[in-house]
This record gives sequence, structure tokens and C-alpha cells, in this order.
Amino acid sequence: MANHIVVTGAASGLGAAVIAGLATEGHATIGVDLHDADIVADLGTSDGRDLAISQILAATNNRLGGLVSCAAASPIHPDPAVVVSVNWFGAMAVLDRLLPALAAGEEASAVAISSIGAIDGSADPTLLDVLLAGDEPEARAAAADGTEFRSAIAYATAKRAVALGVRERAEAWGRAGVRLNAVAPGRMETPMLDGLLADPVIAAGIEAIPVGIRPSGSAEDVAGAVRFLLGRDATFVHGQILFVDGGSDALLRPSAI
Repeated sequence: MANHIVVTGAASGLGAAVIAGLATEGHATIGVDLHDADIVADLGTSDGRDLAISQILAATNNRLGGLVSCAAASPIHPDPAVVVSVNWFGAMAVLDRLLPALAAGEEASAVAISSIGAIDGSADPTLLDVLLAGDEPEARAAAADGTEFRSAIAYATAKRAVALGVRERAEAWGRAGVRLNAVAPGRMETPMLDGLLADPVIAAGIEAIPVGIRPSGSAEDVAGAVRFLLGRDATFVHGQILFVDGGSDALLRPSAI
């Protein structure tokens, strides 16, 4: 991988683990986050996205070696509208708008971060359709409909949209010569998980997800899968959703392949 690799959501959790792992492999990285990053920007707003994209392109001379779209608002964020703006519209805007810079790089690839929540049954089909239609004001209104646990539902729905968005982009990205895949983590030991487990209702839902190997994995476990998809050992892997979840997907959907 030549040129810089950009990682959004780089200040903590999975994003920080990806940055650290890439650095140990000798890659030049640019982190994007709300704070403590090379580029400070809010991907939940159009102005923040414009700022991040312009600074990334200026810093890399319009050539990227890789991109990890990892920034996310938590399922317990107080505003579900923010959850869909960051986790769907922000996540995919970064990918779509940086595709030309990736195409200009050498053997570039991108990884989006989905979640086990994409397939655990908690996504809202109606909200999902609104997200995929691309109308952000309508999606924000639909997300914040006042029903209980709406941020958690918005999170799962946005992460399902990310998985579908990666699959839908496989043809166009392939024509551009840039691989695009997604990683869907299961229960991952991060500050976000700590916050979720502090809510007894959400914690009960997390505990109900079946696990095959062990209850949770580290951010480094998942970061290793991200780095694999970015690297040359994955040059024939494209349009895939890789569940890094200790076997939860297989246990939830044993007949789905």
C-alpha cells in the first residue's frame, strides 16, 4: 500500500487500534475524529465532512493508499438523528468522496465498519429504506420519532445500511480499481461497549447475542481483520462483509451464506 491511509474515528476504540497497527507496519496514517486527531472534524454534519475531505486531499495530494471509515456515534447517544448522520451519511460520504483519491493511489482499498447489530434483528426496515434513499433530513426525522431506545435502533439500522452500501458499491468501485469491504465486529472491548453495558436493558440485549469462541474480542483483534482487508493478502477480496464476532453471526444465522 502506497501513500497515506486515512482512518476516521481514530481517537479511541477500534479506530485507534487500527492506527496503531498500521503504524507498526510502517504505514503513514492520517486520523480523523472530533478531537485528538490529525484532522478534527464532525462527520455528522455537511460542513464537517467538507472540512475533513478538503484537509485529507490537501494533505495527501489527492492520492490515498487506503481508507477506513470507522467513525461512529454510540447506540446510547442522546440524539438518534446524530447516530444516523454520523454512522450512515458521514461514513459513506467519506468513502464516496474519497474514491477518486483512492483510484489515484497504488493498489488502494477501503474498509467500512458495520456491526453484528446489522443482522441481530434490531434494525428498523422502514428507517433502513429511508437511509438507503439518501435523504438526510428525512432520515434524521425518521430516526428521532420519539419511541424508546431509538438511538440503539438507529445504530443497528445504520450499520445494516453500511453493509448493504458496501455490497451495492462493489461494481462501481471494482470498475475504478479500488477494493471495498466491510468488517462487522461483534462484542468488542472498547469504551463504547463499557457505556452500553452500563445500561441494564441494552446490556441484556448484548448478553443475549450468542457467542462461539469467547464472550468478547479486543479492538486489536478486529483491527487485525481491517488491516488484512487493506493489504496485499486480500487483493482478490471485494464487496465482502467480514464478521469478526467470535462466531455470533454463524450462531444467529446458521443457514445464511
